[in-house]
Amino acid sequence: MKKTVIKKSLFIFILINILLVIFWLNVKHVVGNDSSISEWLINYQGGFTRRGLGGEIGMTLSSSFDISLRRSIFLIQTIIHTAYLALIYFYFRELKLNILQKFALYAPIFLLYPLAELEVLGRKEIILFLFFLITIFFSSKKYSPKIINYLIFFISPVVCLIWEQVVLFFPFFLTVFIIKNNLKTFKEVLKNSLIIFFPGIITFVYIFITPLSNAGHELMCSFLITEYGERCYMSASMLITSTIHFDTLWVHNNANFTHYLRYTLIFLIGFLPLNTLVSKNNFIEKNNFITKNFKLRTLLFLLYTPSLMLFIFGYDWGRWINITYTFSILFYFYLLKNSIIENNLEIKNLMLSKIFKNKFLITFVFIIFAFFWNPKTVITGDIASNTAYKIIYNTSKKIFNFGSIRLFQDNPLIEFNKKIFE
Repeated sequence: MKKTVIKKSLFIFILINILLVIFWLNVKHVVGNDSSISEWLINYQGGFTRRGLGGEIGMTLSSSFDISLRRSIFLIQTIIHTAYLALIYFYFRELKLNILQKFALYAPIFLLYPLAELEVLGRKEIILFLFFLITIFFSSKKYSPKIINYLIFFISPVVCLIWEQVVLFFPFFLTVFIIKNNLKTFKEVLKNSLIIFFPGIITFVYIFITPLSNAGHELMCSFLITEYGERCYMSASMLITSTIHFDTLWVHNNANFTHYLRYTLIFLIGFLPLNTLVSKNNFIEKNNFITKNFKLRTLLFLLYTPSLMLFIFGYDWGRWINITYTFSILFYFYLLKNSIIENNLEIKNLMLSKIFKNKFLITFVFIIFAFFWNPKTVITGDIASNTAYKIIYNTSKKIFNFGSIRLFQDNPLIEFNKKIFE
């Protein structure tokens, strides 16, 4: 299978992505009232609580630079998103990818997803993505294992304080840690991982056993309205009302067989290029505990497994797919970039191999797969269509204020879009 360097096309894609992210984050912070902002309002002013560190950082930035709390949250989110996307470019730019790997890289459940589903843009999982990306960046052969050891030891508890679900993805960090440190036996793995992951695990346990009281929640909300004119809503409000028991009952009482089937298909189709690659690739050298004891496809399945907790207890199934896929694809390319797995996939060994030989047909299929669909944020949502077109159209609509310009209102193309797609 022919391999090509994706440097130029990836740069354009990432640059457009960054510009759109900044634009829509700004829009959301001017008029937004969703969890992209509300979950960043959670703080420690009513006592210790889960996810409170993000709000404290936002308030510190607000007071230090004399800006509104929303503006400080906007700056934090912009810096994190930009850093993440820029690092994606620098990490991937020199890779020589075959067409199937390009399908996996541009899957609609990866980089484009937060722009397709704006409810997802600015959510705290972006910190997890950046943390993992930095970890694999420093896991290349030219860096000492001590760097990622220190990173995981010191940063994982901090990330837990911002978004505690990071523990469900500790197995990805653990696997990279084992490979980088060349741990060969289960005894070595257990001894070293307990030390490195101890602060993060203890932090998670402490968060779990110290929930915020009703009185503390009232104090937190009162502080927000008094000091910043911000009310507790959505994520900040659900800090008290939302529990594992309540969430589980509510999610699955409101879902039906069609919803489960739809998201099963979304998972299978969205992950198809990556899972095909994984099934055809294997480890080159059996020189550590991971490569000696696992096949790649078995390993990735095991790494998926903890994320099932999100689907059981949470409502945002589109987000969970995006998070799981992001960790999975970053992990795959980490293995590829560091020559831990082979990269010799042959077209003739694939189903529908004739499609890959027809340049026009494969381009058409790629565009449809990458840019014409995406899952909605919540489990009860339908599959969205014309993803790239809607992103462009909605951005243009916002910039040029189509709703106040008669010329655009009367345009047949605009009317067609409103009727069919909106």
